[in-house]
Amino acid sequence: MEEGVNLCDYSFANNYIWKGSIELLWKIINGNFCLFGVTSKGICMMLPPLGKTNIQNTLNECFSIMQEINDCSGFESYVNYVYENFLNLFDTSLYRIVEGYPDYIYQTSDLIKLAGRNYEKKRNEINYFKKHYDSSFKKFSSEHIADALLMIDQWKKEKVQESNLSNHNETHYEYSLIHEAEAAKCAIIFSEELGLEGAIITINDRIEGITLGERITLNNASVLIEKTNNKFHGMPQFIYQQFCASDFSDVAFINAGEDWGIEGLRRAKMSYHPYLLAKKFIIYKK
Repeated sequence: MEEGVNLCDYSFANNYIWKGSIELLWKIINGNFCLFGVTSKGICMMLPPLGKTNIQNTLNECFSIMQEINDCSGFESYVNYVYENFLNLFDTSLYRIVEGYPDYIYQTSDLIKLAGRNYEKKRNEINYFKKHYDSSFKKFSSEHIADALLMIDQWKKEKVQESNLSNHNETHYEYSLIHEAEAAKCAIIFSEELGLEGAIITINDRIEGITLGERITLNNASVLIEKTNNKFHGMPQFIYQQFCASDFSDVAFINAGEDWGIEGLRRAKMSYHPYLLAKKFIIYKK
């Protein structure tokens, strides 16, 4: 984790769980940790160089590495998920800087208390869930792994049925739906090794919701995974509130990640009234 960076992209766990959809390679350049991601299309940097030694030369070498591979395929080389202060470490006039999708950061106390008119709908949804379903909220542990994996498979199956992927034109949607399930399963299987905290909701002794997260700085936690059965109205709101209260009440802020440009996800994240939209940037060579 780069010191003081409150973006969820910089944790080891958040990169590791996506290993099924992208091959991760790393190299130390001028004492900086440089993380690359390789797909069938080409190679990019998953993060800017981590460290602060000779960043200008390090970036030049990173782009040389990428261009050597990408020039054959025509894939444009870039550095992804760049935190704002990194832009002060090199001459930005030599590059094309594009603002990406921000991370949604909330005050933890807001997510727990859900006080005031802004959160009236959330409270109503939680109350509906508590009134209509006999559920149990439990801390996630290794004994839940097998059933949790089955729940993710069912979640993926229902999402595919709900969405006609061939007619869905939102950018990244197909990628996010297909690979998100695999990332969730990876997080579940390796939750203990990755230091993740988690919770489940059971109804009739069956796991119908799961969430996993981690602390990324002293004052910030990140919710990596949240999957629920859409048949149970109010469950997403209930598990989110309970998880923040049970595991992260001692940190000031919760990072819920970005919206990937998906309008429905953007509306859902905005409905919790973020305290801050943490900017992220993409660096291209001019």
